[in-house]
Amino acid sequence: GIQRAASPVPSTGGQSLPCSCWPHYYPSDLMLRIYRAESYVGLQEYKTAIEDLNFVISKMPNWPEVYFQKGKVLQDSGFVGDALQLFLQCLALDEDFLPAKLEVEKILCDVLSPEKLGESLKESAWNSPHIRNKPFILGSEVTASYCNLQLCPLQSLGGSDVLEPVSGSLNRAQSAHALNSTKDLAKEDGLKRVSSEPLLSGQGKGALLKRKLSFSEQDTVVCEDGRNKHKKQGESTKRDMTLAFGTIPGDLIDVSDFECSLCMRLFFEPVTTPCGHTFCKGCLERCLDHAPQCPLCKESLKEYLASRKYSITELLEELIMKYLSDELFERKRIHAEETAEHSNLTKNVPMFVCTMAYPTVPCPLHVFEPRYRLMIRRSMETGTKQFGMCISDSQNGFADYGCMLQIRNVHFLPDGRSVVDTIGGKRFRVLRRGMKDGYCTADIEYLEDVKVADAEELQKLRELHNFVYNQACSWFQNLRNKFRTQILQHFGPMPDREENIQAMPNGPAWCWWLLAVLPVDPRYQLSVLSMMSLKDRLIKIQHILTYFSRDQSK
Repeated sequence: GIQRAASPVPSTGGQSLPCSCWPHYYPSDLMLRIYRAESYVGLQEYKTAIEDLNFVISKMPNWPEVYFQKGKVLQDSGFVGDALQLFLQCLALDEDFLPAKLEVEKILCDVLSPEKLGESLKESAWNSPHIRNKPFILGSEVTASYCNLQLCPLQSLGGSDVLEPVSGSLNRAQSAHALNSTKDLAKEDGLKRVSSEPLLSGQGKGALLKRKLSFSEQDTVVCEDGRNKHKKQGESTKRDMTLAFGTIPGDLIDVSDFECSLCMRLFFEPVTTPCGHTFCKGCLERCLDHAPQCPLCKESLKEYLASRKYSITELLEELIMKYLSDELFERKRIHAEETAEHSNLTKNVPMFVCTMAYPTVPCPLHVFEPRYRLMIRRSMETGTKQFGMCISDSQNGFADYGCMLQIRNVHFLPDGRSVVDTIGGKRFRVLRRGMKDGYCTADIEYLEDVKVADAEELQKLRELHNFVYNQACSWFQNLRNKFRTQILQHFGPMPDREENIQAMPNGPAWCWWLLAVLPVDPRYQLSVLSMMSLKDRLIKIQHILTYFSRDQSK
């Protein structure tokens, strides 16, 4: 049932060849050995079949047919990984060898099928980038026999027609190490592992089957001994990297292999999760804002999130700095532009739509929504540590006036939530609304109180200020102890009266503290916040205190 390629054995026309053409053996001997190997396979005597095929390889190392036959024997005996290597070696010698193509396609489809992929990745070491040399083991009896098989006889490794392994080929002794018989078997039998990539003949026959980052036939191939082969003459690469084992051409370095799978850009501050996946630090943090699991394999990262130890993968960062310096420079430039955009405190200022905030008044926040986690993190990373606070508005999304908040401290909880300690800063008016990554933004202008220059009006303003201040102290002292204690715990003590009532751009601090503790409708509070006249603000507060003082007297 095997489609056989044309035999390289020349026809004799019924006559025997002279000894000068076939020294030491006759062509019929080679064909007989192949037929006998097939018979041994039928009897499940794989070791003897391999010996016959190794003999043929030693005499005719460039015959694709014998590598195909040997691969079929190993496939029938259960060593699928090594069989695949021999089929690829056959195709390297003859790229149009159809039976080998079909076998390679069959093996790869079986290994990479969705239902078997997970199992294959665990059981097949030749599928793993870390463990490359374990053969498939079906049983102790087959294993014992296979350990004595010569996969690539040493006597076939000499001369001009010798097959030389491509860079990355390993000694079979390493594979036998898993069977606790490493060095002895390697020395006794001289086993040498066939390269995981197809082997090229000395004449360059066949095409090299390559993966995404492998070299083409004309590229420089870096061997274990540092020699370069098959480099296209007169062609210069963009960048040549020199490592301890040789020179790597620039074409080998593919920028796409250093891209984050989340943002599809070059890694910036790469971090590696416990499950082994690497992302940009910022990209991973944004994913963990939504769910504490790996974005790729969905493995739980609750402990990783709780520790918040996002250590930079130094090796990967050094490789990028060394081999992709131009791309890294451009990536840093883009990151700097994005950081500058987030640092602007008048354009596209981040808005936290939640509650009323006032200048100089503490405003503790419990942050749990992913969009606000991102917003707080950006405020910290840019160094501004500021964002706007507004109350919601049914028509425009958020109110026309608000207050900037300054972050004093952030306490992260194990599940990613955070308690943010902030204090009010400048007041502002919204000029234009926007949206950025799920949270609201706005172009704003800051508000300041209009100062009174006339001495007579300033004196009347001081008198009004002192009267309202005393009225506020009286109201606060007449509160029940329970309420007074809660206010002190949450907002702190009432600020002292200031001598220069126009020194601060937002006016006396005690006005904002009092407005924050008074049980007033937020819309009324918002109207006071928007006032740029200290006199008008004091009159509003006086009206509120008069109203609540009546309730206290009742």
